[in-house]
Amino acid sequence: MAILTGAIKYRGSFKSIRNYRNLHDGNTYAGEKGGANRDLIMNNPAFARTRENMSEFGGCGVAVKAIRRGLLNLLPEQTDKNFTGRLMSIVKEVNRRDMEGLRGKRAILFSASRPTLMAIVFNVLQKMAEMVQIYLVSTHPVSRAEATLTVTALEIKPVFVPKGATHFRIQNHLSIISDYVYAEETGRYEPLSPLNGMSTSAYSQYTPVGTSLTEVVKAAYPIATVLDEDCTVIQCVGIEFYVMTAGDVYLPLKGSGMMVNDVF
Repeated sequence: MAILTGAIKYRGSFKSIRNYRNLHDGNTYAGEKGGANRDLIMNNPAFARTRENMSEFGGCGVAVKAIRRGLLNLLPEQTDKNFTGRLMSIVKEVNRRDMEGLRGKRAILFSASRPTLMAIVFNVLQKMAEMVQIYLVSTHPVSRAEATLTVTALEIKPVFVPKGATHFRIQNHLSIISDYVYAEETGRYEPLSPLNGMSTSAYSQYTPVGTSLTEVVKAAYPIATVLDEDCTVIQCVGIEFYVMTAGDVYLPLKGSGMMVNDVF
């Protein structure tokens, strides 16, 4: 695909050439008009592989939407503009690892590729959460319905503190993503667990900037929640900064950080 590098401006079509841009991409692309129409793509045997790719890509999109729903209270403050694109690549890699399914209907088995989800990066420009990881220890029981984060003597260096911040706190966030399979009845990818997208979180106390924090932060789903093997829990740990105003009101500030701490 050609990329426009010069400053050529025109209105309307230019013979058989079209130009377009993608979201969050500064490049202008050039390509020829025309090509196969929808009828050919959906029915012609020559486009069988294209239809298979479209089916799996659509399934990955559904799974990405579910992951984002589980992380809803972290978005968009903790992410950059390319977060969804990176997430889509990770989910597609999980889909590609299904060696038993037929092409076009391969399952998205997060439970079999949990370490892959550790590659999720919320913001490529924000590394502060990873820098404090040595002060954090995370544990969870066999039921996976809760996770305990132990914070020991955490003191954030002034260079990482946003201007004007007076306090900070730690967030322990859990979200569930289900395995997805292709359903012949609907012709779509469907989750295997009704807990898909379910989330919960817990916070430490508000701590003045410049002082150390030692605390146990436990995030748990309701007591009756039972996770089966089709469920994968994504544990995210983050730091949020605040400015305290009159009346002990804490207003959030930019400069926070979030990372995937564990996947189980």
